[in-house]
Amino acid sequence: MSADWLQLLASPGYLGGLYDGAPPSPDVCDLFYVHIDERGNSVTLGFDTRSFPVNPLEEWEGKGFNAFEFHLVFAEVEGLQVTGWGASEAKEIRLAIGDGDFFEVALGFEGSGIIFRASTARLAKTRAYLASDSP
Repeated sequence: MSADWLQLLASPGYLGGLYDGAPPSPDVCDLFYVHIDERGNSVTLGFDTRSFPVNPLEEWEGKGFNAFEFHLVFAEVEGLQVTGWGASEAKEIRLAIGDGDFFEVALGFEGSGIIFRASTARLAKTRAYLASDSP
């Protein structure tokens, strides 16, 4: 999963430019947002990381930002199954890019979580901010 995750996010249309082609690994990204849109046949996932971009946007510079969030929208979703959701499932993220350029996403564990297949994926939103260091 990590290889496909890194391959996708390292692409220029995703986080490649912000991270010089070396985006944060899934183990340093916290999934904090899941939105299933049956009207748009999509699933949006929001991630937060303290791995700040090495090439921040100009408007982020000099503001002391130390945290970064990004949202991925997976569209043309098929085979969506939700069998449970909680904090432990949000920590287990698997992404595979299949032959024919489709995406297989699994959040959680076998028997508890969310799985789906999507034809497309895109980076929908990024945001830099100042986060507290205390838990």
